Amino acid sequence: MNNQNKKLEAAFIFGFISLLLCGVGDWLIGYEPEGGEPLIYGITTTAIAGVPTWFYVLSFFFGFLSGFGCLYFAPAVMKTLDLKGILKDSKMYKLMGFGLKSAPMMFVSFHAACCIVLLMIQAALRSGLDISSADSVYLIPAATAMLPFLIWCYICDIPVTIAYMYFTLKGKLGISKAAFILCPMGLSIAAKIIAAVMVALGSKWSFLTACGESWGYAFMCLAFYFAVKKDVRSDK
Repeated sequence: MNNQNKKLEAAFIFGFISLLLCGVGDWLIGYEPEGGEPLIYGITTTAIAGVPTWFYVLSFFFGFLSGFGCLYFAPAVMKTLDLKGILKDSKMYKLMGFGLKSAPMMFVSFHAACCIVLLMIQAALRSGLDISSADSVYLIPAATAMLPFLIWCYICDIPVTIAYMYFTLKGKLGISKAAFILCPMGLSIAAKIIAAVMVALGSKWSFLTACGESWGYAFMCLAFYFAVKKDVRSDK
């Protein structure tokens, strides 16, 4: 194994671990005890007053870690595409590059915004703010803080998903075509379907499906890891 392949594998393993932990951070954000009333028109519920504050603090940390993970694996993805012989001027190569270019900052910013908004609302509820006041006071700040980052999220996720699925289904990465679902939108959509079923069944564990997008990036890293690993084995 040459030094370049070692670095690529290390980048993908770090990306996998950091984005996997980001998914755990998504669980911490999504967790709400039962019995709460809808707050800020359904964005959250009054039950978050009972959520341990360290949930959001730890999730905030995982969000920053995921940004570093993405910063590390994004160039490794593009380098792997180069090694696979994919032309730099091809549409899908450019699409992948476009999606990954701002993904590190997207992860940090969106995760941080969600955690800060929830921490502020939680503090207000614990200090005695009533629901109607919370709705009127926090709707605009919450929307202003979260909506731009949500849009940014899709600006990154959709191009990366399209390019990854194309490369996988066309056999460009040298991995199983079944791995096409291991991408941001692939696991995000799968997670939402599972969440809908769990909610319909009355399960209290539906918040565990909040990790779809983060784990999509995590398992995409793992797919690229095996793509590089396969090249190493074929060279022996």
